[in-house]
Amino acid sequence: MKILKFVLTICLLGFFCCVTPKGVFYKGFELSRIAVISVDEFKPYGNYSSSGEMIRDLIIQHLLRRNFIVKDAKSEDVEYVLVGAVIKFQPEKKYLVYMGEEDKQMVLGNILTEISGSYVYKISSAFGLKNAEVIATNSTVGVSAKLIEKKTGKILWSSSFTYEALTIETAADVVANYLVTSLTGKK
Repeated sequence: MKILKFVLTICLLGFFCCVTPKGVFYKGFELSRIAVISVDEFKPYGNYSSSGEMIRDLIIQHLLRRNFIVKDAKSEDVEYVLVGAVIKFQPEKKYLVYMGEEDKQMVLGNILTEISGSYVYKISSAFGLKNAEVIATNSTVGVSAKLIEKKTGKILWSSSFTYEALTIETAADVVANYLVTSLTGKK
């Protein structure tokens, strides 16, 4: 029993250490300097052309919730610009899997295989079909971001984070929140 408690404690400590927002700041940069910030382009991932805009909008929302003044990058009083790229964007998927009938053999042409890093869940029986199931995979979003001083072009902060969730919206929101918390130190 003591060993189980010890292992559980270590696992919980490891989990909380892994999700603590961290970013790398330029030596000597003080976060309190940020008065006005702009969130510029976040490059999209692959064929998901709206993924960058989605992340950008979520980051703006999280900055506004923390009472930051967010302006267009062309505004004269913008001192800092946040830019980045979506490095992973895999929406959740659902599959209908028909297992065949018990007394008949079945040959499958496309066998479903779990992709490393993604969980597969059995959701339910498929619409009353016998021997058919609906399964779903998680979605994954990864983003890399950096804060640039507009006047000098100096990179003052950099961070990245990847998260897996049941929906793409949840994964994207958690990633945006993580990055803003990492940057601002405010939850």
